[in-house]
Amino acid sequence: MMLKIIGSGTCVPSIKRSSPANYIKTKEKQILVDCGAGTLIQLEKNGVSYKEIDIVCFSHYHTDHISDLNALIQALNWTPKFDRKKDLVLIGHPGFRKFFQSYIEPRGGKARPKTYKIIIKEIKRELNFGNLAISSYKTKHAPESLAYRFSEGGKSLIISGDTDFDPGLGEFSKNVDLLVLECAFANKDKEVGHLIPKECGEIAKIANPKKLVLTHIYPLSSGEKRLQETKKLFKNTILAQDGMSFKI
Repeated sequence: MMLKIIGSGTCVPSIKRSSPANYIKTKEKQILVDCGAGTLIQLEKNGVSYKEIDIVCFSHYHTDHISDLNALIQALNWTPKFDRKKDLVLIGHPGFRKFFQSYIEPRGGKARPKTYKIIIKEIKRELNFGNLAISSYKTKHAPESLAYRFSEGGKSLIISGDTDFDPGLGEFSKNVDLLVLECAFANKDKEVGHLIPKECGEIAKIANPKKLVLTHIYPLSSGEKRLQETKKLFKNTILAQDGMSFKI
């Protein structure tokens, strides 16, 4: 299993950090977790083909996490001399189907007829794709917010999406190989619905991951400062950068 950080930023435009998106490659599947503005361009910059994506998981429906979904579907439909054959699976919280049908489909979010299908799956606890298991945990951000756990061959990865502090997320993440947590603001700039370094460290102490990665970095203060604040509680912490890869 491999993770590549496609976008480590937020809704605030930045030339250093694109909006949230993560690419996971397993033995059988290529997965996106979130698909914010600029994701397709970021995929191209990082040598990842949007044509080969099998599954897209959405942590929630805020624009900076989902705005390039329409762009992805239109690219799959209209790239010259390309006919997609495999279905595209989209995963979200219960209620995602209604959201997709009311918001995405009317804006060009339909698969090209007779070539492939868009399959909507609403995850309640766990979905399985061969040897790959995808499980979810309800987080404290928006009504539909989810963290995702990806497990295959004894290896595991968790991506939190946006969330406020919740010890239960630490329990969900117990002994994971790689834990990716949002760390939106510095300790002094706490905002409801987002994590700060001391909270990331506290979750990691509960989870005991092999490695912690901080992402979703608002440009209000230095990401390096957030890294140092987190490392006071959990030493094996890394600050995400766009294009960074992790082998799990």
